[in-house]
Amino acid sequence: MKKAINLIGWVFVLLTMLTLTFTLLTTYLFVRQISYFDSYSTFQLCMALTMIIWAIRMFIDKKERTQNLLYSVSCTLIAMGAVYFMYIGVF
Repeated sequence: MKKAINLIGWVFVLLTMLTLTFTLLTTYLFVRQISYFDSYSTFQLCMALTMIIWAIRMFIDKKERTQNLLYSVSCTLIAMGAVYFMYIGVF
């Protein structure tokens, strides 16, 4: 279970990095064909999903380090902040 969550976490980190790259390229008009990345909403969604997965990962590993519970709460707050900004329309 830990290895699966770890793998999924790193896959989402890679996906978030690609989303950020494409969003910046589309925002600064280097690439015009990708319509999904013309606003930051796709990046915010990927970041929220990544933070939720990392919060789960840190919560599972809380027995290894005592700080992992703090990291889990921090990841959850970042994800909730991203979802809140998506909800109010900031992108």
